[in-house]
Amino acid sequence: MFTLRKTRWLSFGVLLLFILASNVLIYRFDALAPLPKEVALGSLIDLIILLPLITYFLILRKRHSLKYLPLVALAGYAMALLIIPDGFLAPYSFVSYILLIGEGTFIMVELYIALKIITKLPSIIKSFRTAPSYIPSFSYRMEQALRQHVAPSRLLDVISSEITMLYYSLFSWRTKQHQVPLNTQTFTYHKKTSAIAFYIMVAHGLVLESVGFHFLLHSWNEAIAIISLLLNLYTLLFLLAEMRAITLCPFMMTDEHLYLQVGIRKQLIVPIDEIKSFHYYDGPEKLSKNESSHLFDAVLTDFTREKPTFEIEFHTPQEAVSMYGFKKKITKAHLRVDEPEAFFQSLNKYVQEVNDRQMNS
Repeated sequence: MFTLRKTRWLSFGVLLLFILASNVLIYRFDALAPLPKEVALGSLIDLIILLPLITYFLILRKRHSLKYLPLVALAGYAMALLIIPDGFLAPYSFVSYILLIGEGTFIMVELYIALKIITKLPSIIKSFRTAPSYIPSFSYRMEQALRQHVAPSRLLDVISSEITMLYYSLFSWRTKQHQVPLNTQTFTYHKKTSAIAFYIMVAHGLVLESVGFHFLLHSWNEAIAIISLLLNLYTLLFLLAEMRAITLCPFMMTDEHLYLQVGIRKQLIVPIDEIKSFHYYDGPEKLSKNESSHLFDAVLTDFTREKPTFEIEFHTPQEAVSMYGFKKKITKAHLRVDEPEAFFQSLNKYVQEVNDRQMNS
């Protein structure tokens, strides 16, 4: 059964494909010629008004900031420029000015934040290098260094995620393993899976697809071919970063916290005293929509979906953080580790120690 999130994304993808296909075909069918000039207005309404509304109701509502809607509208207008033939947009040139004024205001604010980061870059680098970090995670240390000097914002989260992705994809290949703080136990979670092989296979297929598909698109539309190539390059960097982060960032445990970082995609930090129960997982392979919406899934993507080894439940909802600063309240976590018995004994010991201290206090 699909989760509610997957269902929404699937619905969004189907509607987006329908909007784009219908607008492309109406200008390509010779049987419909000659088209009235007003047909461009319908396309603009589809791509600048209808598309942002669909994005809001299916993707953004109650989850993400509304400030993404102007970006969706701008992307819709860019699609309109590619789809609508020359001459049809001439009567509606004012639309571009309205969008540019709105987007210009938005970009100026974001550039101001970016400028503050650039001017404080030496201080940020110093904080990153010198601050004592109890988590040897590049993403966590970078985020903390940025927040010491710049006010929190969505742009800051995006910049932190992009820096993390570039570090792991391009500059971490000489690093064998992050230095682990004292009194910290680490547990790898990828060695007994085919996750790395899966990512390598996807990356290999992406490279081959990028080359062939680029030349195919280039013969049709050069701008779309370049955009597609850039998106594929970005995806390749993401896959490389995900592989390196999985290798370099094992699950970690101290007598106070449990740290679960899954590649560069998501992270959960839980105080030991918030763990309500901890046991081997014996539930179904697929959960209900409601259960999945409050679950931190730390099981790696593999060729086949494996059942989790452990389930951890919490006393109160915990906050899991994903790329670009997206947050989610979760009540339980599912995970697999390479040494399940050692993990079980260690976490059980820490939980018992916390319970004993609470009973004695």
